[in-house]
Amino acid sequence: MTEQQHLLTAHCDAKGKMWSNLRLFRERDGFAWIERRSVREAQLTELKKYAVFSKVVIAPDDDHVLLGVAGFQARAALANVFSVLPNSENQVVRDGVSTLLWFEHPAERFLLVTDVATVNMLTEKLHGEAELNNSQQWLALDIEAGIPVIDAANSGQFIPQATNLQALGGISFKKGCYTGQEMVARAKFRGANKRALWSLAGKASRVPEAGEDLELQMGENWRRTGAILAATQLDDGQLLVQAVMNNDLEAESVFRVRDDANTLHIVPLPYSLEE
Repeated sequence: MTEQQHLLTAHCDAKGKMWSNLRLFRERDGFAWIERRSVREAQLTELKKYAVFSKVVIAPDDDHVLLGVAGFQARAALANVFSVLPNSENQVVRDGVSTLLWFEHPAERFLLVTDVATVNMLTEKLHGEAELNNSQQWLALDIEAGIPVIDAANSGQFIPQATNLQALGGISFKKGCYTGQEMVARAKFRGANKRALWSLAGKASRVPEAGEDLELQMGENWRRTGAILAATQLDDGQLLVQAVMNNDLEAESVFRVRDDANTLHIVPLPYSLEE
């Protein structure tokens, strides 16, 4: 990969199930990746098993922080701070201590990997122009973009294709040996995968946890189905849910959080699952 790229990928076990998915990019004389904090320690333990065969150091990074910038005029706001910004052709740009990553969906947005001092400077400069939110806002955008969110509750549960990684460029079927490759390839060439990642929106009286199932309406009854990867509630009360379910669901299917009186519906993803 080039210094101008960042890639979505996955680290699998021998059965082809994902320990986690990763956002990988080059960082100075090595590589860096972004993943959910809840899977970090288990992920490092697995990766370090292979470090003994190479001259490589794999370590957690607690010196940098992440700051997402999204919304109307996000590019213009950052242009007042950084001399060069990433785009579709150069998705990674470095400026001093900061690395900026560009994302296309659900609308243009940026992720800064930087230090605390730069974050404080940037939030001060954007005060009055932008609203500072917690990470749930970025999570909502990832759900809308159809980017899988793998936390500890779902680690080791799904092959990459069950979370649409093949549609996001996160799987290569031409590369040589990697852990779980046989299972991942079999799912493609034998049609063994029967699941997919879905985005849902609607209402619920509570925000479900990762690992919970949903309920699918079947006439007058409800049947448990799927597994929730992530969920977050917007300021207007709308609930966004990301779940792995059967890949042959009807677009008009109705769901709900378990035993809830409200309903959820499928939201189209910004990419196709057709191969």
